[in-house]
Amino acid sequence: MRPILAILLAGLCSTLVAAEVKPVPSPVADLLTSGQTHLRLGRAAEAESDFRAALDLQPGLRVAHLGIAQCEAAREDWQKASRSAAAGIELTTADAAQLAFLASVAERAGDWRLATLAAQHGILRFPDDDRLRRTELAVLVHAGRAEDARQALLALLARSPGDAGLWRHLAWAAQESGRGDESIAALEAAVLLQPEDVLVRQHLAGAQLAGGLPQAAARTVLPLMDPVPVTDDALLMLGCRAVAEAGDPALARRWLSAVPEAARSRAQRLLAARLAVQAGDDAAATAVLDALVAAGESEASVLVWAAAMAERTGQTARAEMLYLRAAQGTGPAAVTAELRLVALFIRLGRRDEAGQTLSGYLLRHPDDHQAQALRAQLAPAP
Repeated sequence: MRPILAILLAGLCSTLVAAEVKPVPSPVADLLTSGQTHLRLGRAAEAESDFRAALDLQPGLRVAHLGIAQCEAAREDWQKASRSAAAGIELTTADAAQLAFLASVAERAGDWRLATLAAQHGILRFPDDDRLRRTELAVLVHAGRAEDARQALLALLARSPGDAGLWRHLAWAAQESGRGDESIAALEAAVLLQPEDVLVRQHLAGAQLAGGLPQAAARTVLPLMDPVPVTDDALLMLGCRAVAEAGDPALARRWLSAVPEAARSRAQRLLAARLAVQAGDDAAATAVLDALVAAGESEASVLVWAAAMAERTGQTARAEMLYLRAAQGTGPAAVTAELRLVALFIRLGRRDEAGQTLSGYLLRHPDDHQAQALRAQLAPAP
């Protein structure tokens, strides 16, 4: 059970019954008092039995419905709790605790209409009640109403600036509403409040990297990289990308080398190849790409890359084979593969094969300027 709901239940136990116990006769009043006593002692089953008995004696008694709702919420039966709370609470006369309880259980039950109704009624009557505003926020987030959620968050943060969770939600709302800088600032605030929270720090580093701030991303992620998180692929990749883009690819390569070769993911291998190229280590990059090809790599862009590396190192037969494999795929990389194969044939003096391949390509892509330039190279000298 979420802490806020536990607080609501505790508050209801001490305040909700009193308003209706006095006007009702015994034994109904006795049953209601007994039910609340059982609830305070954590005996929800006994409490529910008392409330249902009171309801049998006086059908429609709102406080009995509300007591039953409390019992159902205590066992996290949100659908029933939502229905019982709706039967027990009158929106126009309920106090803030009752409306917050109704909004919260309705939200947990997925009854967004009722949750919205209860929260909005409550905020109009009790504008300073944060419980109602937080439930309204949950409804707005669920509905994807980022700008409305952002406004609600700013109002909550004005009163609770030390709430890291609110800052995290603001980061989402700001990003979704096109405010990237504000999103990063919100995540920075969350990290300041919870510096040991790995996920928040990781999200901040990712946002900084995506926002073109690799130096900041490297500083953010650095505390998470000792020891190297060899079993957390996402975090390791983020850390390596951050320091590499910040100008230290050697450190990224050292971190990647901590992962045993057999345990490396495909993404880690591709990053290792990119870092090797960045460091001018063509042999290491070629070795990584060859291993991927041997393992059955089928993505055209990777095959084109491997072919280009083979071509650079004089392995023209291997380059031809890889270009052919890549050209069998789809998308821009497959198109690139076919044109690079034509260029390779021209470079090797295999003009007939180049012409045949290019003719087939131009039938499918007659307006391709690069293909037309290659055709000009094949034209006989005047």
